[in-house]
Amino acid sequence: MKKYLILCFILVISLTSVNAQYRDSEQPCKLDSSKVVTFAPQKGDFTAAMIFGRGAYLNGGLVVPSSYYSVDGTAPLDNTVESNSNSITNMVGAEGRYYIEDNFAISFSGGAILRNTPGQLAIASVPSTAVPAYSAVVANERIDATVSIGGQWLFKTKNERLFPYVGFALPFNYARQSKFQQIDTNLAIVDLGARHTEIIAFGLQAVAGVDYYIAKDVFFGFDIKPVSYSYAYSVKSPGPGLLTLESDTSTVSFFAQFSFKLGFKF
Repeated sequence: MKKYLILCFILVISLTSVNAQYRDSEQPCKLDSSKVVTFAPQKGDFTAAMIFGRGAYLNGGLVVPSSYYSVDGTAPLDNTVESNSNSITNMVGAEGRYYIEDNFAISFSGGAILRNTPGQLAIASVPSTAVPAYSAVVANERIDATVSIGGQWLFKTKNERLFPYVGFALPFNYARQSKFQQIDTNLAIVDLGARHTEIIAFGLQAVAGVDYYIAKDVFFGFDIKPVSYSYAYSVKSPGPGLLTLESDTSTVSFFAQFSFKLGFKF
């Protein structure tokens, strides 16, 4: 149902944009030296686009040690690169571009998710008073953050609405989860202190894509990462003062990351 609603939204935007384009053709608008409507971005313009496809949060392998005596050996995984499950109906973020020249823009995107669950003490059962046992609420904190900056060179074509581009992106990802479980119902010590896993990842990506303006300030876009490299490093700590488990993963992909865009020019 969600997919159909998103597709309907895109269709409504398209029809509205086409209608706006018709109205704009009868009103004054930005003109170039030949007095013809220009769709091309110019120096000082800003574009904002919704991105559809696979999410950009790198948090594969974010497995917190189950207790102070057991540390899982799962290495970090670049889950932003997968061979399946990409979807054009899955909105995953937003991208902004600022044109410092007519044919060059600085691109940036990012986001963060913060979660915090305070812990609660466990309560042992008291059969003689009919008081039930209450399990402890595990204290849980989690951070997922992603930032990407880059540059894109725009090219003009014989089609005044079609603008291919190439460029690069420098993604940075950070993920962390921390847990602490207090005394359980059997009065056994579960945690010596907070246990956590932390992932830091960065990389370099080549970018190629195309924008098609369906109206003066509205466009659809599609891009692909012809080559992408990422390095992810994780540290797992089962408790304060204990040895940590460190692992890392390098990922190289070719033509494996795609995204669709619906954008607006300001």
